[in-house]
Amino acid sequence: MKRSKLITMGISLLAAICLWAYVVTVVNPDGDTIISGIPVTFSGQEVLREDQGLIIKGDYDDMVSVHFYGKNTDLKKLEQYKDEITAVVDVSKVRSVKEYQLSYQLTLPNAVQASAVQVTDRNPSVITIQVEKLAKREIEVRGDFSGVEIAEGYLLESTSFDYDTVTVEGPESVVSTISCAQIVMNRTNVDKNITESVDYTLVDADGNAVDMSDLTTDVDVDSIEVELDVVKYKEVPLTVNFIDGGGATGADASVDIDPASITLAGDATVLDSVNTIVLGNVDLGATENNAVLSFDIKIPNDAKNVSGEETATVTIKIRNKKTRVIGATNIAFINTPDGFNAKSITQLVQTTVRASATDIDTIAANNLRVVADLSEYTQAGTYQVPVTIYIDGYPDAGVIGDDYKIVVVLEAVE
Repeated sequence: MKRSKLITMGISLLAAICLWAYVVTVVNPDGDTIISGIPVTFSGQEVLREDQGLIIKGDYDDMVSVHFYGKNTDLKKLEQYKDEITAVVDVSKVRSVKEYQLSYQLTLPNAVQASAVQVTDRNPSVITIQVEKLAKREIEVRGDFSGVEIAEGYLLESTSFDYDTVTVEGPESVVSTISCAQIVMNRTNVDKNITESVDYTLVDADGNAVDMSDLTTDVDVDSIEVELDVVKYKEVPLTVNFIDGGGATGADASVDIDPASITLAGDATVLDSVNTIVLGNVDLGATENNAVLSFDIKIPNDAKNVSGEETATVTIKIRNKKTRVIGATNIAFINTPDGFNAKSITQLVQTTVRASATDIDTIAANNLRVVADLSEYTQAGTYQVPVTIYIDGYPDAGVIGDDYKIVVVLEAVE
């Protein structure tokens, strides 16, 4: 009994399979299916860009859903190869800036004949696009290094990029908002040079990122190589050398230098050998109290002045000394050439004398001796001759200035 029942069930199953095979292969009934997520592509974009100077802005439906009707076997192939289905919009005939509603053609998989299926519905039925003028601009690359922390004793000397500008193409309404291609770096305790690739972002004037989906650039990658040059720095004081004279020594002088110091940057081996920068010599014999002098700041080779100051102002004060103008009348000649007599037309030389407060009022004209050296004068004539003025009896006093002259007549002896 059980065996008979099993045989009956087997015959029934076989009959069902045969019936199904018959229906599928011979009868092949009609059916329908909906395929969603079909990507939208465009043809004729090169014509649109190159010939018309136009571009599609990216606010459009980029996927469609299509309702197909046909034989079940064909519909199954559609579903099997649905990734090969595309919706193609032809924009080669577009000529102006405006909104368009364009139909699209479906490309089907090679396994399905176009005549084997029918399209009964589309969603959306047309693709709405916004066409704009194609714009092209060179955008400056800028770096935001506020997040770069330089190690103590070091200085970020310079930054550079392998691209100074990025050429951007895209819809005019988008390109016109771009302020720069911004690079942002964040590092801590940087004490050496850094070279690395950093992603850049196109930003507007408010620093907001600009959508780049409709844009193309001449930079093949999304990053730009950035180089940070880091150097050691050192603050170095400025000073001057004093040359004693005019009744004053370096111990009598005080100096105020503006700026008092500058910051140097460079290799550590160079900076370690620099402790001061000497601006130059100050001749006290030619310098009065409260004199203001200007010096160029000369820096060592292989170092850089990062302070930006190129000159220094030096104010000299002479302590515990006073000055007084005395008329010198004691005029003498040395090295008068043989066969000539010398005579001074100048009878009085107004001389600025500097001495201590106790000596200045006691120095008299007879303490001053004006000496003219005539060794360079070999012909008769009238000359302006430089003179040296001595103060006899007051070794700590001196004459300020070195431009004293007298008029001398040199006559041949008959």
